[in-house]
Amino acid sequence: MAVYYYPSCKFTAFSPKTSDQVSNYLARRFGMTIQDCCRPAHLLMTEQDTAVCVCNTCAAICSEDSRAQVKSLWEILQSDDEFPFPDFHHEPMTLQDCWRCYDRRAEQDAVRSILKRMNVDIVELDENYEKTRFCGTSLHQPLVQANADFAPKRFVEEAHGMFLPKTEEEQKALMKEHCRNIKTDKVVCYCVPCTKGICTGGKQGLHLLDLMFGNL
Repeated sequence: MAVYYYPSCKFTAFSPKTSDQVSNYLARRFGMTIQDCCRPAHLLMTEQDTAVCVCNTCAAICSEDSRAQVKSLWEILQSDDEFPFPDFHHEPMTLQDCWRCYDRRAEQDAVRSILKRMNVDIVELDENYEKTRFCGTSLHQPLVQANADFAPKRFVEEAHGMFLPKTEEEQKALMKEHCRNIKTDKVVCYCVPCTKGICTGGKQGLHLLDLMFGNL
């Protein structure tokens, strides 16, 4: 039985310093094997293995197209007694849930548990948990065919009315419209497209890993 961590190609490109810190920490603290891209690697896992994912697309691919058990990184870190959680002294921050994990309540709860451990006062949106239909501009662009091939349940069957291409200007307008309903300047996300979308909409999008590792 092995535990593999998929660091996410998107997150590594988005925040390389934090991504490297996370991988080093997980290898040292939990003895995880650090993988590369999930697309070629996920098929090599067995039913005795566990895939730990930070990216919700990676999680969907591993869940639907591998034999391994799948856990979000947040579920691992929420109860980690060794992690040096920073203290934000009850600063209010809005939490943006991601459509790609709209039905993964354990992941959503773990994210909130981590924020509470960092003394963040969470501001909830009306469209949270299973009600969220937000994933930045990614849902206003064509569906990546590889995602549809590896995880058709998530990206085809459950994605009716989504992945409808819009122009760049239309995408920006949609992000600004979304952010008008957000009261705080800081918005915590646990998805790269969500983080980018919030920034495009005019708010300070913060990826939760960057928040945890102090890379703001």
